Amino acid sequence: MRIGFTDPQGLKRWRVAPYLLPLLAFLAVFLPIESDVYGASMLFFSALLFNLVGMIPWQQQTPRNAELECGAGYIEIKKAGTRNQRIHAKDITGGTSARTKKGFVFTMQLRGRNQPVTLELASEEELTRVRHALGIGHGGFGTVAWATQSDSNSRTSFVGRFMAAGSSALMMLCLLGMDNRDAAIGLCSMLGILGAIGGLIGFFGLFSRPPDPTVVMAWDGLKLKSVGGWFALPYNMLAQVDDTANHVVFRLPPPHHPVAVERSSPLMGGLSDADRKVLTAQVSSAAQRARGLGPQKDDVRGRIEQLRRKGESPRDWLVRLDMAGQTLASGAGYRGHTLDPEDLWAILEDPEAEAELRAAAARVLRHSPKPEARVRIDAAVAAVRDDATKSRLRIATRDDLDGASQELAFLDATERTNAPQHQHVMYPPTYSR
Repeated sequence: MRIGFTDPQGLKRWRVAPYLLPLLAFLAVFLPIESDVYGASMLFFSALLFNLVGMIPWQQQTPRNAELECGAGYIEIKKAGTRNQRIHAKDITGGTSARTKKGFVFTMQLRGRNQPVTLELASEEELTRVRHALGIGHGGFGTVAWATQSDSNSRTSFVGRFMAAGSSALMMLCLLGMDNRDAAIGLCSMLGILGAIGGLIGFFGLFSRPPDPTVVMAWDGLKLKSVGGWFALPYNMLAQVDDTANHVVFRLPPPHHPVAVERSSPLMGGLSDADRKVLTAQVSSAAQRARGLGPQKDDVRGRIEQLRRKGESPRDWLVRLDMAGQTLASGAGYRGHTLDPEDLWAILEDPEAEAELRAAAARVLRHSPKPEARVRIDAAVAAVRDDATKSRLRIATRDDLDGASQELAFLDATERTNAPQHQHVMYPPTYSR
């Protein structure tokens, strides 16, 4: 499917790639060229390039047109240039969606990234396909965070790189443009001290901790690093979000005062215009959902309650599910009730559903005569992030009834043993004189 894709940071290898140019310039210093000023000039030129590369904001500023393919537990971004990548369900720590004038946006927080990535989708069907591939439910999950403001480390590093780049450029001009060699060397010595100080500041800035997030979307509300400190804001209290010249302003109903979060320009590492629009859209959509607006999730649990385990042994439960699956495949009813395959698929592919119901749905659906059913079940299992849920789904889809029964009994015993009420703190024996 065709999408718009925004990944402000990109993959690490592409973040490092621009530094290859100053590295090549540095290696050129050692070329066997007979010149009094060649080696020093190339050394200053490589320092100039290194600091210029560090000053340039390499963040993606606008969405890229790309191709998206959904797989079992992953999505793959293609035809996006340096932003081509495969995103696995296990790499996602948060996800949320919003409706826009052009369609839908789906924003994900990836492990190891400071800023989230966003997919722009044309229809709700495409959004559903992405959710199923990544195992993300209707209400989203986890946390999504944006860093709208650069911290003091980033600003200090920028100033240091500017000092080093300016000093390197002036030293190179002195060597190449001044006839008095002694005067040129004297000026370069003084400029070199300034450049060395700035270079050290800029170099160590590359390894400093990234700025803290200032806007955090969690399941229970917003966490905002406002001008006056951290502020917790429930979604249903939010009236409006405004993107002003220097702040992102979260407005509350009277008599509450607005909460302002500072933002930096994209040149200093702040969010781009496109990312700020996504931020306001996601927060506004979450506020509307908290007030009961927008499409509601179709809860089908009540229509498949008869598949719950209800204290049965693992073998008896699996046998009953197999009977239900065989009856459903033959087109007949089940114990006076008609199981709808679409309800079973909805539960199986819903990450927010209970693990027991998802496992039951998978066991019943494995009897489907449709050849694509097994592929669809495997895709749903691959998108599960929780190890315990994935184990139950994997066991439920085993063809070996005896093996599945034994493995499910072992899993039950393990979970009972690991339950908090069965955990005991072991203390070393006391010794008396």
